[in-house]
Amino acid sequence: MTGEPYAPGVGGPRGRSITLKRIPRSTFISYGIPEKGDANWLDQQGSYMATVAAQPAYRLFGAPTLGVSEDYHTEKMPAVNTGLLDGVLVWRQHDGGHASGPNLPHFVEWAKKRFSTTESDAQPK
Repeated sequence: MTGEPYAPGVGGPRGRSITLKRIPRSTFISYGIPEKGDANWLDQQGSYMATVAAQPAYRLFGAPTLGVSEDYHTEKMPAVNTGLLDGVLVWRQHDGGHASGPNLPHFVEWAKKRFSTTESDAQPK
């Protein structure tokens, strides 16, 4: 026993340390619009609110986020085709249907900025 506190579900002190080194995960949230075929059951507004609400957890670890306030009740969803792509946690809604293709070029550019091909830089920047 090392005397370190245990975090349930994380695998003890060593597991917790490994987990903490791996977060926050780089996350690209992508949606289309229902008018062009994105599923009507999807909740783009609710997902944007959840993304805004997740920012404090990312910022706790020093990760850049959406660049908007943390108030998910009042923060307005950006216009379609306007990406918030400068952080580790990002958002973009395209003007297509239920497909990832329209956001793929934006994802690739974002991923190039986030990840390096050298092992020493393998962690998100």
